[in-house]
Formats: sequence, C-alpha cells, structure tokens
Amino acid sequence: MIYLYAYTNHKNNLEELRRTLALYNALKEQNLECEILVNEYRAQLLLKDWGLPLATTIETIKDIDAVAKVDDIVVIDSPEIIEGKIKNYPNKFKAVIYLNSSFKDVEFNGAKVINLFLDKNYIFSNLEQTNKSKNSIFIYGDSDYEKTIIKNSEIFKNKDLDLYWGIYFFVKYEDSLKDIFNEIIESEDYYECIKDYQRIVTSSLQIALEAKANKCHVEFLELKSLSASNKEILAALNIGIINKINKDYNITLEKDIIYNINNKLIDIINSYM
Repeated sequence: MIYLYAYTNHKNNLEELRRTLALYNALKEQNLECEILVNEYRAQLLLKDWGLPLATTIETIKDIDAVAKVDDIVVIDSPEIIEGKIKNYPNKFKAVIYLNSSFKDVEFNGAKVINLFLDKNYIFSNLEQTNKSKNSIFIYGDSDYEKTIIKNSEIFKNKDLDLYWGIYFFVKYEDSLKDIFNEIIESEDYYECIKDYQRIVTSSLQIALEAKANKCHVEFLELKSLSASNKEILAALNIGIINKINKDYNITLEKDIIYNINNKLIDIINSYM
C-alpha cells in the first residue's frame, strides 16, 4: 500500500491536499494501490466532493504509523516539524518520500526528499480543458482566519471578479463579501473553476501553479508579504504580482510550458515496489 499524507488544518490553505490529490490520481492511473491520509474531517469531506474515496483521518504526522505498516510506502506533504519518532519512519516503512515545501533544509535521514517548486518540481492536476466560458475569479485560498479579504476590500471594488468560497471561511462572512464580488463559487467547485475561468487571481502559490498549468491567465495578489523564495518561484512561472502599491490587474506575461513531476514521483515509488 502507498499512503499519501497531506497536512490539513482549518487555519491553513489546502495546498498539500491539492498536490496529494494530483499524485493520487496519477498513481491510480498506474493501477497502484494507494490511500490518502488527512488530519481534518472537513478536508476529508471536501476530497469526497472532489470525487475521491473517503480518506482516512489521523491526528498529526506522528500518527502515520498507526495506519501504515512495515511493507508500505509513505509519501508525506506536510510543514510539520520532523522530530521524535518521525525521524525513524524511514527505518519503519519500506520507503518514505518527503515533499518539502518549506524552502529550508530538512534533516530527514533515510527519506527521499524532494524540494517542491525548486528546480521546477511542480505537482498539479492535469485537467480536461474546456472553452473557458467564464471571465475572472479571485481564489484567496481555503481559509481567511484573519478576514484579510474584507480588510482589503478596496482592492477588489469594480474589478468584475467572482470569488471562490474557501472551505474554512467563516459562517456569515459571505454576507460581507457579497457586495464586493459578482458571484460566490463553492469550495467543491474548485476544479471546475480551474477548467472554466479564463483568468484567475489568487494568493496561493499552489493554486497559481495549477491555474497556469491548466492554461488560465494567472495573476498573484500579494495580500501578505511574499518571501524572496516565493517571488523567485512566481518569476520562474512567469506570473505577475499585484499588491497594494501596484494595483494593475490584467498583467500580461508570455505564456510558457509547465512541466509536471508526477511521472518522476511514480518512477521513484515504483523503484521501491
């Protein structure tokens, strides 16, 4: 069995879950037996809405060994600290593949570590293309715990944008946002958004990548300060940045080809089978 662990939390975006879903679908196409592990039940239900079998819910990365056994392969996509018994996972399982999205060196001896985004290590879903009949949508992400969108409402006024409703957005927050955006799109329709919208404005690095890879015009809205690493990644993806100083939407940059490392990961996994 191949276990794919995606960190999920109501205060965070679900970038790990989107990558895990893409990898899960790629593995199933190869007829490889795999299962997704998450640590938040709403993320589990969202996966089901996205068409996957019900995932298994565990508490944290430290509970992977309550499910996985010695002959299993474990793929971990999580920002949780690698400490304690987790360091022994490479000795406990057939193989551990760690997807590092922190842009920092991680000491995980015995694990195969892949630094995401760096050196164009991109994981995303390749979706069936449509005629992209809808115009523009803003996808902040899956959580707006600090109500960042409403605090920056002036940026969105008169921009003719729909809004993607994140799964962890607050109850009644929708009422505050209805006056700013044209239409509010539910979280279960995320992949329909990527397929149907011509232009996606986002504040999520993973969503920016997925949208660009699926032939959307993409702009990154910097509502919180970007790290130098994230700016370099957006530059490599040829995605323009909008912020409170530069409010020019519809930035046009040359389109380029995005390469997917799903097949590379499958080859690595197959080498352990």
